[in-house]
Amino acid sequence: MPLMTELKNGDEVEIIRSKAQVPPAAWESIVVTGKARSAIRRATKNAIRKQYSGLGARILERAFERAGKTFSKDQLKPVLHRLARKEVEDVLAAVGRGELSSPDVMKAVFPEHKEERVTQSAKEREEGWFNLRNAAGMLFQIPGRASARKSRKAEVSGAGGAVPIRGVRGDLPVSFAPEGAVPGDRIVGIMQPGSGITIYPIQSPSLTAFDDQPERWIDVRWDIDEDMKERFPARVSVTAINEPGSLASIAQTIANNDANIHTLSMVQTAPDFTEMVFDLEVWDLKHLNRLLSQLKDNSSVSEARRVNG
Repeated sequence: MPLMTELKNGDEVEIIRSKAQVPPAAWESIVVTGKARSAIRRATKNAIRKQYSGLGARILERAFERAGKTFSKDQLKPVLHRLARKEVEDVLAAVGRGELSSPDVMKAVFPEHKEERVTQSAKEREEGWFNLRNAAGMLFQIPGRASARKSRKAEVSGAGGAVPIRGVRGDLPVSFAPEGAVPGDRIVGIMQPGSGITIYPIQSPSLTAFDDQPERWIDVRWDIDEDMKERFPARVSVTAINEPGSLASIAQTIANNDANIHTLSMVQTAPDFTEMVFDLEVWDLKHLNRLLSQLKDNSSVSEARRVNG
């Protein structure tokens, strides 16, 4: 009989299994029980993880080779704690997904290894840019009307076009959009008359509401000092199996990754699964991606993703 044949009481079934077989993700729409759907999601996730792991190994092999060193998986075992991962395969998969960079792995294995970093010159930091006392870690520039849309569409780099700033004081209120923004994101500011500047990640769908108001767009870039101890807001959606202890397990994962829960809301509750939205405080994009990776590896979680608006 075809695999998707619906069974009836009294049917006798022989199930032929294979160790090499992985259930296709499409089977999730065929099965009936939440347990079966969860098993298919887990198998699919493991298969994808294996692919990312292989890619990560190739990336590290090339990175180590460029640095004149030889890569082996055994080198990662003693430094797993530095990379905030439990297993070697977790490191490889994180590199393959782009959540962990090869220079970070290189630095963990060879602490003496020095990576060349690109820094901004004093001239680049001064021309047209200004600070606000209560906006730690950010620099602002108000572009001219002609360059506002171009600046937004590009990389919010703030090249040229600055105009005199009138009525902008050092105590001008600065806040984040509901979805938050973290160092590593490309960001833009929107001037809110009477209420200051709101910071949005450039991919936020909410920005379309300001397409016809280019004069309100303000270029913003991160200016993070290494000694700065400032967390930034990010919104994360987590879908978890609806069983006792799931929320506690997720909260523990967040705490273990040095993130802070600001607020939590239950978006949707079903017999099998619950969707939760966490407003978190994290250090930067790398920290957020590492946390998302850890949440996805939690046995209670079927999906964890960042909310962009």
